[in-house]
Amino acid sequence: MTATLETSVPAAPSATAPAQTALVERRRAGEVLPRVPVGSLELTREQVAAGLFAQRDSLPDLPRIPTDLELLAAVERALAAYGLVGLEEPLQELDALPLGAREAGTAWAQAYRLCREHWYEDALCEPMAQSELAAALFASDLTVSRSALAYGRTALISGHVAEGVARLGIQAVLDLGQDMASEFGAPWRIRPVSQWRPEYLAVMPDRRRRKFCWDVAVNYSWFVPVPLVVWFDQGGCALGATPPQCPYALAVMDHIRGKHGSRG
Repeated sequence: MTATLETSVPAAPSATAPAQTALVERRRAGEVLPRVPVGSLELTREQVAAGLFAQRDSLPDLPRIPTDLELLAAVERALAAYGLVGLEEPLQELDALPLGAREAGTAWAQAYRLCREHWYEDALCEPMAQSELAAALFASDLTVSRSALAYGRTALISGHVAEGVARLGIQAVLDLGQDMASEFGAPWRIRPVSQWRPEYLAVMPDRRRRKFCWDVAVNYSWFVPVPLVVWFDQGGCALGATPPQCPYALAVMDHIRGKHGSRG
């Protein structure tokens, strides 16, 4: 694997988290991604991927995406069938598949998803939605321009996302994100103006800026991982770190770039 793994971007302080709650990462020293708690054990990304690969026939296939609980249940079944040490067998089978093979890509992507979800102790995480990114960008100093492309300026946009969350607070960003999805989201989420919250247009009155920030958020989320929203077991939420990209996906991209680069 030639992909370069980036470290995660630290979390920004959030006033919406309970005062007694600290963001405590699950990652151990030297690890790129945290381990996933499965029963009394904590499994590495490789062990989780091996278990999911071994149980792939028991998981729903596309177009339905398995839930996180279904994925964890599959890993538990694999542990019961193979034992922790025995997961080395399906892992070897997984590693033997060609880079980019569908079954391999699915197992590694699902394992990454579970690692990302369990980034912090006593909490579950999910990436910021495009609508939430757009709400944060609206509150930032991002300048409206003709181009909403994110390529080549993802670091700048990341800074504006953090800026917007700091100004609004994470809970307000989540609420306004739902409002933005009602205006610009998938067809089944769009609602008529009469059903929008009054707070939405009061805080975000400029439709041109709303649409521009939405387009930037959609483009931005295609290029880089986005910050995590952390939901604490005891209640409350906070803005978390920005995790590194999926190592397997990086390896596939590097492989594709290498093939294209060698054709000259």
